[in-house]
Amino acid sequence: MKYNIREFQINGDSVYLKKSKIFGWNVVHPIKIKNKINWKNLLVGGSWIKFLIYLFGILFLLGAVKEYSQAVKIANACINNPNLFPIGYG
Repeated sequence: MKYNIREFQINGDSVYLKKSKIFGWNVVHPIKIKNKINWKNLLVGGSWIKFLIYLFGILFLLGAVKEYSQAVKIANACINNPNLFPIGYG
């Protein structure tokens, strides 16, 4: 097989394994199985749970960036407000 991927049958299910030089055997989720597109593997990489965890992590990071940028805008507006920090005080 291409890329040294091997297919094994376990309890009637096909499991695809790829040999890595460093990490040993890894499970592969091919996009096409028997010339038919496997939509689950194409869209989520084989696992809905991992997909949801990655999606949650990305959304969390985007929310943190948006919140930080909003805080910087508010702080900048406060610093530039002449009523809070009048020049020539004293």
